[in-house]
Amino acid sequence: MPDTAEPAAPLALGRRQLNILTGLLRGVPILGHGDHFEPLTDAGIRRTLLTMPPLTTRVAGESNRLRPRVVDGVIGSAARRTGYVHGLPPHGLQPLLRAAGAAAHEPLILRVVYGASTRVPLRALSYVLPAVHTAARLSVAGYRPCHIQVVLAGAIGSQINTLDAATVHAETSLLAEALIKILTHLAPSAFSVYGAQWTKETQGLAGTLLDALTPHRRTAVLARLDGKGSPSRPQDTLLYAAAHTLLHDRDLVPLTLIHGTVTPQSSARIDMGGLQERHFHAVRRELAEGDCTDGPGALVLTRHFVPPYTMARDGDIALRDYLDSPHRDSEPRDRSARHDLRHLWTHLPPPTLREVLNSAEHRAFKTSGPVI
Repeated sequence: MPDTAEPAAPLALGRRQLNILTGLLRGVPILGHGDHFEPLTDAGIRRTLLTMPPLTTRVAGESNRLRPRVVDGVIGSAARRTGYVHGLPPHGLQPLLRAAGAAAHEPLILRVVYGASTRVPLRALSYVLPAVHTAARLSVAGYRPCHIQVVLAGAIGSQINTLDAATVHAETSLLAEALIKILTHLAPSAFSVYGAQWTKETQGLAGTLLDALTPHRRTAVLARLDGKGSPSRPQDTLLYAAAHTLLHDRDLVPLTLIHGTVTPQSSARIDMGGLQERHFHAVRRELAEGDCTDGPGALVLTRHFVPPYTMARDGDIALRDYLDSPHRDSEPRDRSARHDLRHLWTHLPPPTLREVLNSAEHRAFKTSGPVI
C-alpha cells in the first residue's frame, strides 16, 4: 500500500531548489509607483524564498520539480524578452512563488481581466497574447495544459464609473466575440470568456470592505489611485478598488460563462495585467491588511502601459472602425498604442487578423452578440 501518512515535520526548500529559483528570478524588474524599477537581487530573492511556508512530503517533490518550470515560463528571461512580459509589482514575488508551487498539484489558470470602455481599441486584442504565449511556453517545458480565463468586467466599470451602460455593453460584446475568435485560433489549451456582474449583494460586500478601512488606510488607497479614478467622487474610486479585491482575491464577484470551458474550481491562478495594475495590486494589499488571508494573489505585469481596453489619448484605432474599414492597417499616433499593435501584428499579421475576425459569424454578431 502507498504511504499516505504525513511526515512529523514539514520540508523546507533545499539548497538546490534555492539556487535554481534564484538563478531564474535574478534581474526580474519590480515596478513601483513611478516609472523606475528595481531588479531582483540574489539576497532579496533568497529572503523571500526562505519565508515560504514549507511543504509536506506528499507534495514537496512534485512542487520542487515543477515550480522552476512554472516560474521560468511565466517570468523567466524568454518571457520577458519575447512574451511581452515586463516584471512584478512590489510584494509580487511571494504570491507568484505560492501560485507556482500550488500549480504542481492543481491546474494553473492564467487570467486576464478587461475593464469598461465606451470605445474599445483594436490593441485590446493584444492583451491576451502574453497569457497565450505563457501557456505555450509551459506546454513546451512539459507542464500540463494551462487554462486561459478572460473576464470582461465592463458591467462593473460602467456602473461604478457611471458610463453609459448600453454603449459599454455593445463595445464589450464586440470585444468578446473578437477575443473568442482569436483565442479559438491561437490558444494552445482550454480557455473561457466570462462576464462579471456588479450586483446589489456585491456592492454591499464592497461597502463592508471599505467600512473596515481606517482613515489612514482610506487616505493611502486614494493617494495610490490618484489620477486613476474620479477626483470628484472619491467613494467611486474606493468602490472600484474594492471591486478589484472582491474579483481577484476573494472570488465574490458573480461570473457568467459566455464561451469556452468552465474554469477549474480547484486551481492555482496567476493574473496577467498591464502596468497600471501594479497600483491596484498595492491597494489590494491595503484592503487585505488585518485579514487572515494571504493578501493579493499573483500578478505578472505585461508591457501594456496605457490600459489596452481604453482608447489612448494621443490617438488610437477603434476595434469597431477597424472592422468596418477593410484597408485600415495604419499605426496610431500614440507611442504606447503603436507598441501594443506591433506586438499584435507580430503574432497576427494584418491579413491573418482580418481573416480571423471577419468570419461569417461577424455580421450576425454585430447585431446581436453574446450576453455579457
